[in-house]
Amino acid sequence: NDQKINKYPLIIGVDEEGGFVTRVSRFPSFRNEKFASPKYYYEQGGYELLEKTETEKAKLLKEIGINLNLAPVVDISTNEKDFIYNRAFGGNAKETSEFAKRMVTISNKEKINSCLKHFPGYGNNVDTHTGIAIDERSYESFKNNDFLPFEAGIKAGVPSILVSHNLVKSMDDKYPASLSENVIKELRNTLNFTGIIITDDLAMDAVKSYVENNEAATLAINAGNDMIITSDFVNMYKEVLNSVKENKIKEETINKAVIRIIAWKYYSDLWN
Repeated sequence: NDQKINKYPLIIGVDEEGGFVTRVSRFPSFRNEKFASPKYYYEQGGYELLEKTETEKAKLLKEIGINLNLAPVVDISTNEKDFIYNRAFGGNAKETSEFAKRMVTISNKEKINSCLKHFPGYGNNVDTHTGIAIDERSYESFKNNDFLPFEAGIKAGVPSILVSHNLVKSMDDKYPASLSENVIKELRNTLNFTGIIITDDLAMDAVKSYVENNEAATLAINAGNDMIITSDFVNMYKEVLNSVKENKIKEETINKAVIRIIAWKYYSDLWN
């Protein structure tokens, strides 16, 4: 009810991908059994079953007050040795694009926010929770393959996209994607995405090795991210405040992101 009182209610997000990553349905008080992965439902009963369970998932999340699901995972991974394979749809670019389109369409229909991840495409890289993943693939391979599911999701009206911590050399050989102005520009200019760009958790090990003086949040904001995910909230909050005071972050940069977020809340009609 407090959400209804607030003119611009909070965005409350969760990772409820299904399968390996289930932050809500793993608890019996919310669901008898946790949601399986989208790939599992698709293999068991095609899009009919997958769409049915995704609709149920959206309703469950909304019921408990969550209005952003940090899903679907639209990384293309067809090799079961890849770190991301167990969380991906498992199809090629065309199949994963169809999956992206359908997942976003269901979320929009059920009035819950979805989020495509992990831009610019995870590929066969290692786990960034524990260290940096360096991606040597050519820019063309992203443009002709990994970008396609993101483009499909954008066309279907996805409101947000999450950026990975992979260091994608063909786009930026200095910073991980989440801190890279070049990678964010790809989303804005090449894919014409006008929605909300979100970082992966900035407290992950993959970021620490690339950042001096604990300035991950400052770099992320200046790179063009609209929202930051962090499990080190208090320190990063202080850091951002400090950076604005010291003019390391211009107020207009913050305002640009905030206006975009307010517009998102205003137009998404999620609280009515």
